[in-house]
Amino acid sequence: QKTGYFLDQKWNRAAIMRFCHGKRVLDTFTHTGAFGLNAVAGGAREVISVDISPEAVEMVERNIALNGAGGRMQAKCADVFDLLRQYEAAGEKFDVIILDPPAFTKSAKLIQKAYGGYKEINLRAMRLLNEGGILVTCSCSSYFDETTFYSMLMHAARDSHRRVQVLQKRGAGADHPVLLGYPKSEYLKCALCRVL
Repeated sequence: QKTGYFLDQKWNRAAIMRFCHGKRVLDTFTHTGAFGLNAVAGGAREVISVDISPEAVEMVERNIALNGAGGRMQAKCADVFDLLRQYEAAGEKFDVIILDPPAFTKSAKLIQKAYGGYKEINLRAMRLLNEGGILVTCSCSSYFDETTFYSMLMHAARDSHRRVQVLQKRGAGADHPVLLGYPKSEYLKCALCRVL
């Protein structure tokens, strides 16, 4: 479970706004609802923000009210893995999907398990997107490096039978500099993709 408010994603949240006007958006692992609220600010017609934590969902509901977003944004308490499966089975479709999970691994020993988890949510998100839809997908684990992250995305695209274009390779904002010689400081990966 995430804790705190993550300023490292600030510029990535702002970057999604131009893709959201009139769109249906699924914001997963939402925590505070910040990605979803930026989607609303960008003109999204519907945003579903999902988190497994009841406390996080309460916080999202407060943030929806504080931002006057109640007509277009809702908070949902659910396990994202289960919900993605349910949405796929029900034939649901979205125009934009945001995947911003907590770190799936905090150890080099668990990279393979994390790879499977990241691949599953990305594969299912790709299947849920309308043609030309936007996938915003992130990993904040320093052990899951950029090469592994983009390899996972390639395999998820192949197995979902979708063509995927990476429009932007992003990371933490400029106020989170990378220290040369310390790879863990380049921990955040954020890919903004078009799914065809």
